[in-house]
Amino acid sequence: MKTTLIASALVLLGTLSLGSQAADLRCSLNVKSGGNVWGNGSNHCSGLDFSFGNSTTGKFYIANASKTISKVIWNGDASCSGGTTCNMTIRAYRQYNASATILYTDGTYETTNSAHIDYETGH
Repeated sequence: MKTTLIASALVLLGTLSLGSQAADLRCSLNVKSGGNVWGNGSNHCSGLDFSFGNSTTGKFYIANASKTISKVIWNGDASCSGGTTCNMTIRAYRQYNASATILYTDGTYETTNSAHIDYETGH
């Protein structure tokens, strides 16, 4: 009985640890010279510059995938086709939200966390 309980506990802990190894959706934002960015490499990127332009560049990307990826289906504002990176034009004063469904070569799939990018310029 004790052996069965220990084996069951180990199986449960092994299953729970798989969730912590999930792929992450992250972001990166590039602002104009003299600007500031917060959160690059996390799931919420925010930037500010004083270029008085109306856009900059940024991207959403998949990190920490533990298996070989066959295809990525981008959801939300990330309207890219395939690939593990979605490069975008980021317009000022708008928030971009994305998630992704990852199809692995072993036939399994996973939906990532959500990630967000926002950008402001000037006053």
